[in-house]
Amino acid sequence: MKIYLITLTLFFIGMFFSQCNNSSNTGVENNKDLGQNMQDMMMYHDNLGTELRKGAAEDASWFLEGMDSSLLVIAAKFDKHRKLSAPFEKTYQKKLQPAIKDIRKSLATNNFPEAINAYRILTKNCNGCHADHDVKEEVADLTLTNGN
Repeated sequence: MKIYLITLTLFFIGMFFSQCNNSSNTGVENNKDLGQNMQDMMMYHDNLGTELRKGAAEDASWFLEGMDSSLLVIAAKFDKHRKLSAPFEKTYQKKLQPAIKDIRKSLATNNFPEAINAYRILTKNCNGCHADHDVKEEVADLTLTNGN
């Protein structure tokens, strides 16, 4: 009887930890539409520009990585959309990823003039994509003091 209770107790403890482990491994779903995701990008982009202007490498890197991670999620999710002529991943790889890599590289060496230049290229490419897809929102360059 004692062995039966010990075995049963160990079984339930194992089940409990198994369930805890499974719940911590579940992914978070992105249920936002493309426009909502782009609003998130605007916040990351704007804060990145502000931190670059201030010369705050650590904070700029944090916003850059958040933006890039979110862009990768968007690239994976939006292979089709009424506003897109091609999967977003192609736009990311061609127009956004090179500038993001340049910003990352420049921040690693605290080269803010290069980081700001790459940020401006990123901003230009975002606005070019918006123009190509008839999106009225314009991405501001917040490395400038007035955002223009």
